[in-house]
Amino acid sequence: MSKTLRRLKADPDVVGLQHLLSSHGYFKDRTPPNGIFEDVTHENVVLFQLQHIDEQGIPLEPDGIVGKKTWWALENPSGDAQRNHFQPIIPDGLTTKRRQLLEMIYEEHAKPVFEVPDGSNRSLDIDGYWGQTGVIGQPWCCAFVSWALNEVLGIYPIEGKHHLGVQNMWRAARRAEMDTSDPKPGDVFIQIKSGGKGHTGFVVGVSTNAKSIYTGEANCGNRLKIGQRKRSSINHFIDCIKDEQTMEFSRSKFDVQTVDAQGTG
Repeated sequence: MSKTLRRLKADPDVVGLQHLLSSHGYFKDRTPPNGIFEDVTHENVVLFQLQHIDEQGIPLEPDGIVGKKTWWALENPSGDAQRNHFQPIIPDGLTTKRRQLLEMIYEEHAKPVFEVPDGSNRSLDIDGYWGQTGVIGQPWCCAFVSWALNEVLGIYPIEGKHHLGVQNMWRAARRAEMDTSDPKPGDVFIQIKSGGKGHTGFVVGVSTNAKSIYTGEANCGNRLKIGQRKRSSINHFIDCIKDEQTMEFSRSKFDVQTVDAQGTG
């Protein structure tokens, strides 16, 4: 498929779009009208775009428009097509807790962690990220953030909760005055979209020009991924650790030139 689809445009290809999204685990909260590109479909397209890369390894633009790049990702939503080849690196100049957090993220990434089967939001490791919440089989990026922070810090630092939803976690962090404008490795990034949707993960590095961040993020291409995102695509950053970390950490090791030609992982 290659036809460009836009919100509220009736088109038979919308049925195919909805079937693809459903097969990848979307529409679990609300079922859209068959063949109509309305708000529910639009919101799930945006969420899919937040969680996937295009053929060049670049994160999709979360605009809700299903064009060539998004069609490619819909037809290649996981496996090698959605992998990047960044080599996990811990920048110099980090505090002990931040180093431990990045080590934890990289250990999980190396397993590797991915959904079994695709679109299920489940595996033995993924189910463990929900802790004692009693929830499994839901989008798991936020659950991984809460799990990893608790593993390293011994507490749930954002209002003492194992958060399951991106927007609720962000509101709680803002109440606790954890928001920061200067991302550092070990901080949490937040992407917010309409319909209560969003995506989150950890900052593991910052580019030399500060225009990109390197990320450790769950539920991305149906796996735990090390990736790269434009800083301008991130709505908020959260500093949950609140330690003596300065901005004097190394960045040159995360230059794009040191990364495999395929781009992101």
